[in-house]
Amino acid sequence: MMKNILNIIVSLLLIISSSCTEETPEEEKNLILDHSAISIEVGEDTTIKVVEAPIASETVVWASSDESVASVFYGVVTAISSGTATISATMGQYVAECTITVPERSYQLVWSDEFDGTELNMDNWTIEVNGNGGGNNELQYYTDRSDNIRVEDGMLVIEAKKEEYENKSYTSGRIITKNKQDFKYGKIEARLKVPSGVGTWPALWMLGYGSWPRAGEIDIMEHVGYDPNTFHCALHTLNYNGMASSSGNASGELELDEACANDFHIITMEWIENEFMGYDRIHVYVDGVKMKTFAETSQLQESGDWPFNDQFFFIINLAIGGSWGGAQGIDDAMFDNPVLYKVDYLRVYQLQ
Repeated sequence: MMKNILNIIVSLLLIISSSCTEETPEEEKNLILDHSAISIEVGEDTTIKVVEAPIASETVVWASSDESVASVFYGVVTAISSGTATISATMGQYVAECTITVPERSYQLVWSDEFDGTELNMDNWTIEVNGNGGGNNELQYYTDRSDNIRVEDGMLVIEAKKEEYENKSYTSGRIITKNKQDFKYGKIEARLKVPSGVGTWPALWMLGYGSWPRAGEIDIMEHVGYDPNTFHCALHTLNYNGMASSSGNASGELELDEACANDFHIITMEWIENEFMGYDRIHVYVDGVKMKTFAETSQLQESGDWPFNDQFFFIINLAIGGSWGGAQGIDDAMFDNPVLYKVDYLRVYQLQ
């Protein structure tokens, strides 16, 4: 009996000894970044590092959920525009993430026309009177009559009419701030409602001082009636201006779920100096949705195709017909009802 007990004790001791000499498996490592969330300003860089990796020899693959907000290159994150993006690091089956927040820029209002009262503020605007066709074969005559251009109900109203006037079959209105109000950089915001009807061509745009197209043109908003659901924007420069002799133009568009003329929309342009790696950029939005980003490059500088670093003035007009607006003709039946282009306000902000 005693012998059996001793044998059991010896066996237990051998088992314990054997288990103590076996190697304990290392705890499995995870993929861990040095930050789970970061806030950085537009144009700034920050570096995200891997502080723990399951396999040291595995390559880390970096990606951004929204490269219009933040881009990433081997862990170096660059803030592109305001918003939120998720930066992910992937190593085989392992994924780690960091949330990047890019705050809104801080702007201060420097000028606006709210179109209050009963008359256009002539300290801001000049009413153009001509039948030159706007350089685009447009068919209207621009007048200074209240029939065509007026301020009422807190809005600028430009009305196009079907009528014989100064050898033209249509009249409308066009105003400019040339030599009165001009700006360089900032945020431009307008609340407006475009007319409907095939043949209409309303626009909100800016021109630089000097000869066109060398001085530059910024088409913040254009709408052509035959494409009712789409807003357009564009830049025109020395070599990119839409003319037959040019190599094209830089443009963007945004298609809505319904006709643009159905309601008011807020058109915004952010024109930012040295925003990315020392280069300017221009962003255009409709109701907060980005329509297009135009980016300065060294090649554009050298070719004379980035004149957007000088003063520009505003133009608001409603054309009828023309090389683009009239590409599918003019539906005169639309004049059975008033053809109205309304602007609630135009505001300019600059960075604080």
